[in-house]
Amino acid sequence: MDHSLENTSNQTFNLSIEDCSFPLAHGVALITVNSIVGVFGTLGNLLVCVAVVINPSLRRSSNYLLLSLAIADLIVTMMCEPVLVVSLGKRTFFNECAAKLDQAYRILTRLSCTASVVHMAAISVDRFIAVVYPLRYKSIIDSYGLKILLTTSWALPITVPILISVIPTNFPQAKAFIGLGIFGTSYVIVFLFYSLIVISLVKRRIGRKQLRMHSSNDASQPSVEIRVAFTLAIVIAVFTVCWAPLVTALFATGKPLVKIQGVAHMWIGTLALSNSAMNFVIYGSRMRNFHEAYAVCGRKLLEVLRPKYSCEDTKL
Repeated sequence: MDHSLENTSNQTFNLSIEDCSFPLAHGVALITVNSIVGVFGTLGNLLVCVAVVINPSLRRSSNYLLLSLAIADLIVTMMCEPVLVVSLGKRTFFNECAAKLDQAYRILTRLSCTASVVHMAAISVDRFIAVVYPLRYKSIIDSYGLKILLTTSWALPITVPILISVIPTNFPQAKAFIGLGIFGTSYVIVFLFYSLIVISLVKRRIGRKQLRMHSSNDASQPSVEIRVAFTLAIVIAVFTVCWAPLVTALFATGKPLVKIQGVAHMWIGTLALSNSAMNFVIYGSRMRNFHEAYAVCGRKLLEVLRPKYSCEDTKL
């Protein structure tokens, strides 16, 4: 088999002086973009976490999965982005390699990337149960479903870096295919379950008259689940747009299509990481409860930051 994957994994540790430098214009632009994504994404994902925790209306199983996804995104915005910015800074301004930083960056991105796509798979399973089996959804999720989905969403991402670290360096293909295999399997699950959701919704539209015979509360619930499912479909579509270029560039032909840690690689990597700063915007624009929770959090923050003056202080 081609040894390009081995060269890919070892290239970071055998860089020439030329490889340790980075074009100034691209370096400054990448540092700026990644810094903005890191700060914006951290604040946004923390907002999701706070909103779910303090707002009773958001404490539902599907939103706990979104909370867990926000935590996975925080790994990117709070850890991956700062490490990448420092590494880019060394290459851009000091022409220095940062092998240890690059190694830490690879471990964190493996964890966060796997966590994101496995969460997407878990969310698709959750929405499938909610849409296709609405009457059994609560019993399934509350009894064991949510625990299984959350455990799997973190057990697999944590296992990937561990397995890759213990595999000998003379088996680079195994290292590459472990992460790629889990990524691909999870994405197939996402596609499969959302296809089943679409089929179910088409059938439900045909039988709409029967649904209208229920009480108003029962009739409104399917529409809520449908809207949530559609919102999460947008999340998955955005994830695909952000990650597809990187996955294609690195694995489409069995060898990298771009120079590792080159300009093109850094830009498509930045696009992939930026996905972690987009989800909370989608929630706020598509899901009313999140929009209202964001507003409440914003007002409370302003109250804390706004100077308070007592009536006695304002008297002359």
